[in-house]
Amino acid sequence: MNRIKHLAAIVAGALIVGFLFYKLIGPAGQWYELHHARNDGDLGTLYMVALGVQCVSIVVGGWLGSRVYRRLRRGS
Repeated sequence: MNRIKHLAAIVAGALIVGFLFYKLIGPAGQWYELHHARNDGDLGTLYMVALGVQCVSIVVGGWLGSRVYRRLRRGS
C-alpha cells in the first residue's frame, strides 16, 4: 500500500508542477510571438524550448512529490 501512496505522490507532484509551468509558459510564449518572433524558425525554436522546460518541470515535480511523501512518512 505504501508503494501506491508513494507513486500517487510522485504523479501528483509531477502533475501540479507541470500544470503550473504550463500556465506560465503559455503567456510567455504568446508575448514572445507578438513582440520578438521574426519568422517561423523563431517560433519552432520557442516551441522546442517550451517543450524541454515542460519535460524538466514534470521530472522535478515528480522528485518533489517523492520528497514530500518521504518527509511526511518520516514525520519531520
